[in-house]
Amino acid sequence: MKPRNIIFVIILLLIIGCKRNKQLSDDLIIVDVTKSYPQKILILQDFMDIEYIPLETVGEFYCQGWVLDIGNKYILVRNSSTDGDIFIFNRNGRGVLKFNHWGPGPEEYQWYYEVFMDEEN
Repeated sequence: MKPRNIIFVIILLLIIGCKRNKQLSDDLIIVDVTKSYPQKILILQDFMDIEYIPLETVGEFYCQGWVLDIGNKYILVRNSSTDGDIFIFNRNGRGVLKFNHWGPGPEEYQWYYEVFMDEEN
């Protein structure tokens, strides 16, 4: 590369690199953290559809209630302890199925913290 071309490339890079980046002050949101703002109480039901479903807690369906997934027909729940129990409840809160395939085998699971439900299968 000729020295004249190298100087041209350097000048071109300097011109491009020194371009001024303007920001309009209208686009910025300024929050004064030293100012005391009034406390606002948000009620969840005002902006979300909430449905409370009490789960069955009788016999083998007594669980610690760590909800993994909620579908149209079923609710998938596990215990917060690592005992491997997974519970399936219907949308009325009645227990449908409890299973535990915890272990190192080929048809067993070792990690069940992120289980997703396929309601059709």
